[in-house]
Amino acid sequence: MLVNNLSESFNKMILEARGKPILTMMETIRTKIMLLIVKKKEEADKWEGFLCPKIKKKLDVNMKDSLRCVPLHTGGDKYQVECGPGNQHVVDLVQNSCSCRNWDLTGIPCIHALAIIYVKDEFPESYVETWYTKQTQQQIYSNFVSPVRGPKQWAYVSNMLLILPPPLRRPPGRPTKVRRK
Repeated sequence: MLVNNLSESFNKMILEARGKPILTMMETIRTKIMLLIVKKKEEADKWEGFLCPKIKKKLDVNMKDSLRCVPLHTGGDKYQVECGPGNQHVVDLVQNSCSCRNWDLTGIPCIHALAIIYVKDEFPESYVETWYTKQTQQQIYSNFVSPVRGPKQWAYVSNMLLILPPPLRRPPGRPTKVRRK
């Protein structure tokens, strides 16, 4: 299955810039990215606690649901967790994995792992992957895009060859502005 959500999101973000000349388009995209990074950094600085707010909410929901599970220690680092008749899973707290594969795929402890963490009286936040922490998000958005002076203040290069655009060949019919689906 091919999923191109990232490219679709980027295309939506640059929609107004796509019809402009190349330099204007690149400058518009650079400005949008510059402002987006600053906005995300300021949002991350306002977060309370150790985790991102959405992840903390998911963890709280999972913690509430984990109260109906019964963990059994099988020796070593592995546990068996029963959640109803015939529904049991194997959890390994050292490997951060569960047989339901939810924890493996998302990086957020599932209800089975949280049942064990609750019994062991440990902090569930310490079992969440590091990319969901406030500190990681602040590091991601700590590098800013530098501002640039306008084209009127750019240095003129006298020995540069003139670059001409390619010859324009317009196809017959009215040009489309809307993307073809």
